Amino acid sequence: MKLISTPKTSKLTPIKTSLQKGFTLVEVLIALMIAAMMISVATIALNDNERAELKTKSRQLYGLLQVAQEESIIRGIELGVRIESDSYSFMIYNGGKWQPLEDHRLLKTVELEGPIRVAVNLEGQDALLENEPPEDDESSSRGGDKDSSEQEEKKNKSKTPQIYMLSSGEMNDFVVTIGLDRDEPLFYRIRGNYVGDIEFSNALEGHYSHDWDKDLDDENDE
Repeated sequence: MKLISTPKTSKLTPIKTSLQKGFTLVEVLIALMIAAMMISVATIALNDNERAELKTKSRQLYGLLQVAQEESIIRGIELGVRIESDSYSFMIYNGGKWQPLEDHRLLKTVELEGPIRVAVNLEGQDALLENEPPEDDESSSRGGDKDSSEQEEKKNKSKTPQIYMLSSGEMNDFVVTIGLDRDEPLFYRIRGNYVGDIEFSNALEGHYSHDWDKDLDDENDE
């Protein structure tokens, strides 16, 4: 009987299929879905943190305004609040002009970070107190040799507050809004009136600067 020999191979050659050449469409779609979910979760967490920080900063400003009001009455002094877009500070009326309030335990300059911004509207009311008249051109020219830092310091000291809190308990009417300056804005509103009432609103949908008077008429009618 004749034996039939079969060829032998030293190594087995693996059979490659199209599945082993790369990711399938299903795998790519799954990876994209997972990435999108992770980005969505991170965005939601970031937004929640910003909203929580905004609420904290808004209540801080509300509380400090109340402290300033009480301080002006108890100590018999005239205080003011200077509002900038990214900060606010407290001032005292001393020697016929407004000066920065210094060395106070609570009433200090507060810097705002991230998308949180603040604005103030006075509804056209005039200031209850005024600064001393500005220096004339001659006196200004004599001080022209001062360095830029001294000029900047002088400029800062000459700023006046927008909100006034008098020792009599009176204030000027104001609306302060503090909110998130972004595409989906949110803000809180603090209102003060002539007799010394200060009110804090719930969170409002809208831009802190453009929508500061949102629903104010409805609130006044209540």
